[in-house]
Amino acid sequence: MEHKKQKIITLGGIKFLAINLSEPLREDVEVFPGDPKPVKKVFSDIDKTGYEHYVYSVSDHNFHPHGDAPSHQNRGMKSYEGFDMNYFFNPACIIDISDSSEAEEHEGIKYLVQVTKKHLSTYSEIISKKNAVIIRTGYDRWLEANKKHNINKTPYLSKEAGEFLAGFKNIKVIGIDSLTVDAPECHDVHQLFKEKLIVESLVNLYNIPEESKNNFDLQTSTIAIVGASGGPVTAFAFIRAEKED
Repeated sequence: MEHKKQKIITLGGIKFLAINLSEPLREDVEVFPGDPKPVKKVFSDIDKTGYEHYVYSVSDHNFHPHGDAPSHQNRGMKSYEGFDMNYFFNPACIIDISDSSEAEEHEGIKYLVQVTKKHLSTYSEIISKKNAVIIRTGYDRWLEANKKHNINKTPYLSKEAGEFLAGFKNIKVIGIDSLTVDAPECHDVHQLFKEKLIVESLVNLYNIPEESKNNFDLQTSTIAIVGASGGPVTAFAFIRAEKED
């Protein structure tokens, strides 16, 4: 399915390169093993009623990307409607470790499965100056290819990597191009990030230019769903181009 991945736009008299880090929701999307796929049903047929109306059955975690609320892995903590505008637009950096020596090729796509503290610690200085950080493992290519997921080969953060990122109180948003930040059958990292917006299944991260990886703004707008443990995110990277004359 084609969708616009990047475009020059003007906001407040300033030109930005806007890079779309989201995919449209579709019924055939490959989801986390065992999760339900989206279902679209006709509620009203325009030929019969004069208007078109559909009902969608979706999971709060089958969007690319989607956000996780603290309540996803922490009983009694805030739900998805608890994220305010402080989480919607932030100065960001991306840590691209898709070409790490530990990365492996699976079905023609190279990505890193386990993200460790070692992969992240050299970026301490830049992380300390941002409010959002994205980890790119290379799995965004897998998501875009809509390949089936194997939880034992899905990228995740080690507990030590999670502890490292959780230590940055300036960081409000942590993004990744994987279905989850946790290892299979584990919830350690989700619990460490209980005060942060976790954004998973980001796509198209390779289109963020090398020279802008430490200097762009990240939009991660949530839709307030009362009581949900997660939900859809609209995600864009905004890179300042030039001022209008």
